[in-house]
Amino acid sequence: MALPGGVGERMQDYRLVVVIGLTAAALLLEIIVHWHLGIAEVYSHFFYIPIVLAAVWYGTRGVSVAILLGTVLLLVTYLTGGEIDNDAILRVLMLISVALVIGTVSGYMRREHERMVDEVTDAAIQSGIKGRTGTGSIAEVRSRIASFAGVKRLKEQGDVAGLIRALRNRDMAVQYDAVEALGELADPAATGALVSALTGDRYSGIRWKAAEALGKIGAPAVPSLIAVLDNPDEGVRWKAAIALGEIGDERGIAPLIGLLSDPDRFVRSRAAFALGLIGSPAIPALSEAWREAPSEVRRGIVTALAKMGDPAATKALINLFADSADDMRQDIVIALSSQKDQSFDLLVKALSGSEPRMRQGAAMALAAMGRSEALEPLRNACEPADPQTRAVFESAIRELRSRKEPGAAPGDTGRP
Repeated sequence: MALPGGVGERMQDYRLVVVIGLTAAALLLEIIVHWHLGIAEVYSHFFYIPIVLAAVWYGTRGVSVAILLGTVLLLVTYLTGGEIDNDAILRVLMLISVALVIGTVSGYMRREHERMVDEVTDAAIQSGIKGRTGTGSIAEVRSRIASFAGVKRLKEQGDVAGLIRALRNRDMAVQYDAVEALGELADPAATGALVSALTGDRYSGIRWKAAEALGKIGAPAVPSLIAVLDNPDEGVRWKAAIALGEIGDERGIAPLIGLLSDPDRFVRSRAAFALGLIGSPAIPALSEAWREAPSEVRRGIVTALAKMGDPAATKALINLFADSADDMRQDIVIALSSQKDQSFDLLVKALSGSEPRMRQGAAMALAAMGRSEALEPLRNACEPADPQTRAVFESAIRELRSRKEPGAAPGDTGRP
């Protein structure tokens, strides 16, 4: 009897758990009912449930469940009665026989189903496709035919080569499923095919899924992803950038910094996002790149450092004040003020630093943050500051006071 489609699929997804759970329940019955209660019959009918399911799902390998349960049944029979009677032996033989018969039939039906699918595919090729493929052999054309069920089967079998062939299917939905399956298998052997799917003239959903799959493959895919960062298609570039960020390999840092000067604004923003995903390993390279970088690259560096959520990245952001034009200082201020608690103590500490521009930037960020707790450190740092830095501190104090005391006089200098 067939189970409804959804129920059957869900059960097969957990079939090993189901078989183990039911087998454990059968063993529990053996111990409680047979050993403790002394009831030697009836309860063992429950054994057929895990035995039949194991045989249906795993073929003749399912006989191992019957052997396990039969062995325990004989052992308990001996322990409770001092001998193994013919009735117990017959019950065990029956359990094993049922498992063998159902397992054999299940395996045969599975093979027949696959054979029928192959025959139908061959017929379709011979009747409609062969004429359009010139001298191509049936085997070559068949390699391009994959059904949804076929892709699922290939994934279950771990057949990477078969899934790669499925990528050539004309049905985009089959291609999508094949790419997703390759990502779940995460086999480095699929890297080349997935890069082709990423860079090919394909449905955008497939290209994004290919980038995601390469990210799951991890370090072995890094060289291939770096190689496509100069692809003429901006969609390929930013998808590859995100995959590199998710992998987090340090080999991707320098190429991603180079991508911060990409002519496409979205690619630049995704490269910055990817560097933020890589995190602290990218901080030294980002700080070094800042020195000679043009404005658009510097903005990407600020975005990447702000994305990390790392105290070391926050310190690096504060240090950038020392070598930043006025337009970039505002970007850094916004990035630091958005970090709130994470950057507050570091900004307060920077107020007493030795570099005036860094001290001024820290004061501006504290003012933008709007926390009244910054008033006292700003006042303390105001007196020893040089005139220009003191003016910035006083401006920050006025701004914080205006937020705390809406009625403060416009002429209030904010001096202690």
